[in-house]
Amino acid sequence: MGILNSFRHFTAPALSPVMLNIAMIAAALTLRSFFAEPITALALGVLAGGALQLAMQWPFLLKYGVKLKFRFNLRHPGIKQIGLLMLPAIFGAGVTTINVFVGTILASLLPGGSVTYLFYADRIMELPLGIFAIAIGTAALPSFSQHVAADNMDELKSSISFSLRLMLFVTIPAMVALMALNLPIISVLFQRGAFDAQATVLTAQALFCYALGLWAFSLIRIIVAVFYSLQDAKWPMKAAIITLIVNLVASIALMFPLKHSGLALANSLAAIVNVIILGIVLKKKIGPFLDRNFYFSTLKIITSSIVMWGAIMLINVFIPWDSGSPFRSRLIYLLATIAAGAATFFICSYILKSPEIHGIIRLLKKRFNR
Repeated sequence: MGILNSFRHFTAPALSPVMLNIAMIAAALTLRSFFAEPITALALGVLAGGALQLAMQWPFLLKYGVKLKFRFNLRHPGIKQIGLLMLPAIFGAGVTTINVFVGTILASLLPGGSVTYLFYADRIMELPLGIFAIAIGTAALPSFSQHVAADNMDELKSSISFSLRLMLFVTIPAMVALMALNLPIISVLFQRGAFDAQATVLTAQALFCYALGLWAFSLIRIIVAVFYSLQDAKWPMKAAIITLIVNLVASIALMFPLKHSGLALANSLAAIVNVIILGIVLKKKIGPFLDRNFYFSTLKIITSSIVMWGAIMLINVFIPWDSGSPFRSRLIYLLATIAAGAATFFICSYILKSPEIHGIIRLLKKRFNR
């Protein structure tokens, strides 16, 4: 994946995890009857999926002239360079997962079901993060590295500003939608069987608190990529350590008055602190990198998102949400509300002449003309 991304090829690396999911699902459905412990089938699916992920990308490596072979040269300068960057990068990249793990441990001290509420809410949060945040961060890193290698700081700052604007254009409306529709989303996805209406409400509360930090979780992907392009993995690690402490302190302070929702809120607050720290340090390293276009664009995004929230609330006034209604009714309500909210956001963005929406329209026109 890393090699192909450095060649600015993102399609195969992005699609290859699909092979892992397909292999896991297929193994769970077809092989479980062949084992005394059915879970073994899933383990085999993971193994097969990993091999398929590699096989899917290998032809593209050959296309770019990359031929891999075993070579043990421990004195190669690249080993030392990667080793020095990798160790702090591992911790810096894993701080979000560590914070979730800390939250899980603390949630076990709360009333039964708290761990489950946090787990399901976090799964919903991973959807926009996995689709947009990781994708934009991955695509931006080669551009950042190219500008740094060419010592072109002005282009680097311009790329940072554009990437952050694009990320906010996606994540701010997603954040507002998750907060406004937290209950319908959880109800439609999980409310069945032992997952009753009470569990839906409690999970929705956790999702609301997680969603407050969605923009920060997303921006971290971009800002950390900038530090990596500057071959600085130490500051992301330092910020991660501070973030971990903030998360732990905030979790302990909020877990008893707010229960599991306090743990989710602490996670969001820690992510916001992480963004602030890295933003301040990055400004000191390369100078101001947020131009007027960034602030004007962000203001338009926030305005469009507020209008979208108003449209969602208006729908709820005329057609109140009912968690006890049949699944089909709940699903139609959720899909209709999402469609109306998305349409409102894009129309408002177009009227306000948001550069991101006009850029997307130009791209679509270009594709259709082809």
